[in-house]
Amino acid sequence: MPLAPIELPGYNGNGGMRLKIAGIIAEYNPFHNGHRYHLEQTRSRTQCDYVIAVLAGHFTQRGESAVASKWERTRMALLCGVDAVFELPALFAVRPADAFARGGVGILAGLGADWLSFGSEISDLELLMRLARWREEEPEEISCAIRRKLALGMPHARARGEAWAEALGMPPEALNRPNTALAVEYLRAMRGTGMVPVLVERLGEYHEERLNSGPNAQGPRLASATALRRAISRGEDVREYVPKEAVPLLPRASRLSLDMLALDRLRRGNFDFPDAPEGLDRLLVRAARESGSVEEALERCKSRRYTYARLSRAVAHCLLGMERALVERYPAPEYARLLGLRESARPLLRELSRRSRLPIAANARSLRGDECFSLECRATDLWALGDPNPALRRAGREFTEGVVRL
Repeated sequence: MPLAPIELPGYNGNGGMRLKIAGIIAEYNPFHNGHRYHLEQTRSRTQCDYVIAVLAGHFTQRGESAVASKWERTRMALLCGVDAVFELPALFAVRPADAFARGGVGILAGLGADWLSFGSEISDLELLMRLARWREEEPEEISCAIRRKLALGMPHARARGEAWAEALGMPPEALNRPNTALAVEYLRAMRGTGMVPVLVERLGEYHEERLNSGPNAQGPRLASATALRRAISRGEDVREYVPKEAVPLLPRASRLSLDMLALDRLRRGNFDFPDAPEGLDRLLVRAARESGSVEEALERCKSRRYTYARLSRAVAHCLLGMERALVERYPAPEYARLLGLRESARPLLRELSRRSRLPIAANARSLRGDECFSLECRATDLWALGDPNPALRRAGREFTEGVVRL
């Protein structure tokens, strides 16, 4: 049975002039059939006039280099039905789930979006909202359970997820899923914004590595972005798993490794990681000096306490020069940078200009000198060094690429 549209409070849907805007926070690394499904469900559930996406730039939440430039991924999104794309700055994109969510929600709420649509392995919105409340006001019995698990050497996120599951009588790993964790943080960040949550159940496994893992008898073939990235790096054909509009924009060659740059920066030390406990810097410096690759260094450091994703993100922070003092100066986004727009969505841009509480930047030169944007420039220049085409490794691309328009 199709789900009923989610109506906005105070909007009757019968001839009102206010444009209805749904928002999505994404990496689209790369855009695939699962993303198309999410976009279609968002439009169907909200009956919105426009969908805007807030897109992570050249480094992802796990600290990895994106497979395609943010302008190519913006073009993918626009070709596949998103109306406008704004940037999620690296200061929030390459961070743990709470900061990632705070940045994305901050931009959407600042722009005046009516809904936030997100995916989760858990399809029970009431349960997710309960978990979000627990994150704000944690019951003492859950706090005790978390402390017991931390004493065993578990990472905090896993300890929390297992404690939640035990309190709810669920299997230990039931709530330790990446999209579920993000969904909870989205709901936390949305409190007081006036945005309405739209939950779309995720199809398939987030980290499944096989391309044939997610067939959908009712529609297109599905595969995780992880599987697609691995397949692309091996030169495999992934066209079945990607909307036809996005296929020409898929990368045709593997990116060059930034390992040597990262190892050099780690070995030099003298940095103060955000979102990391004291001592992690020394651990990574020692591992980098004893290793011939970042992968080897991460394997030396990986433990129950330090997950691969956390360590990889710390390496990206080191490479980008993202330190604790910088993230503390910017607890929330201070601008919304436009990356791309469909020409048919010009009324949307006029509406956003009218209702946005954040300055909208369509020209990178207007952000020159901003600390947050300076970090974005560094991320883009570093990412460019991994391009297999020497002609595309030049610096300063933030100022030479314009808004993508279709």
